Amino acid sequence: MKTTASRAIAQALIDLGVEVVTHVPGYGGSDTFLAYNELSLRNNKFSFHEESAFTIAHSASICGKRSASLMKTHGFMKAMNSVTDAIYSSITAGFVTLLFEDKSGKHSDSILEAAPILQALPVNYIQAGTTKIYDHIISAFELSEQKKLPVVVIINSLEINNEVSFEQKPNLKKQFSFKRDVYSHVVHPMLSDYQYRVYIARKLGGDPFSISKPELPTAPNQFPERAKNIALKYEPFFKIFQNFRGEIVTGDTSGLGVFAFPPYDCVDIITYMGGSIPLAIGAYLSGSKNVWALTGDFGFISAGTIGLIELLQRELPIKVVVFYNKQAASTGGQPINKKLLRHLLAGFEKNLLHITNPSDPFEVESILKEASAANEFKIVIVDYPD
Repeated sequence: MKTTASRAIAQALIDLGVEVVTHVPGYGGSDTFLAYNELSLRNNKFSFHEESAFTIAHSASICGKRSASLMKTHGFMKAMNSVTDAIYSSITAGFVTLLFEDKSGKHSDSILEAAPILQALPVNYIQAGTTKIYDHIISAFELSEQKKLPVVVIINSLEINNEVSFEQKPNLKKQFSFKRDVYSHVVHPMLSDYQYRVYIARKLGGDPFSISKPELPTAPNQFPERAKNIALKYEPFFKIFQNFRGEIVTGDTSGLGVFAFPPYDCVDIITYMGGSIPLAIGAYLSGSKNVWALTGDFGFISAGTIGLIELLQRELPIKVVVFYNKQAASTGGQPINKKLLRHLLAGFEKNLLHITNPSDPFEVESILKEASAANEFKIVIVDYPD
């Protein structure tokens, strides 16, 4: 088959059964994204920020759908908050980031080479040649699924419209099933040593299954004092929430992460602070329809609002819970200006629900029931006293 490099990439993604494709507009990537939407007869939405684009695709791969994220090298640097945690959470289906490199600098603010950046990071990557781009995309997904890690493909954006030839390969599609696994999908300090050793084994071709798993701590009593105190404050909410938790619950690296552990088992996927909403979007796009995203107010203000834009862009009925502490509880209790959250959510009045007394099980249950029954996205503010 003869076509352009951009359409060859799109065809490889289609032949692999890649269903979740994210993209932040940029030279090279935009041509490929449009080609994918056209050839697949899909209407994937573009993203506004690479951090969310990467996270949505990463989450979809955890949840069992092959996924890809298309961005420029400069954008990949913006996604680094998510990238650095993604390497410590195992994927279920292949996840490949297509990195469009502008070696001329004519389509970017500067020239930024991708390979030196990736060499300094613990990320597997392939320097793709345009003439064999179809085969390189397939190889990248094979490597991702072998390593159970994200893989990056570097593409010369200046060659994206070059004519290439390739032989289409049959029977590339595979089925994957998500299985909840705290060790693999919850990035947490209590598991950091284990997850690091698993990552090193996968990176170097070792056997991650030979690494003994630590015993999961029981929430909240077997956690360090600060985490335990935060969890005790949240515990009345989670005693009710566990009855509403839905198919997938995503969270942030904050105090609420304690409730990913037994006996609550209320959070399924956690990566970086502020990442719960794009993680939830990826879970939804992978096929789970009852999805909740849990975040602290600090995480929501710092990075969660980026994910909220992606939620609006896609109009998905995901339920978001914001634990409104007025402080950065997991980093020392630094106070948060009360005006910030109010101003950030000023345009969302019809989507807001408030729990004014988190210790009241009847109020908590009533609000969660209302949110759960809604056919549009809802933001539940759990208001804790100063």
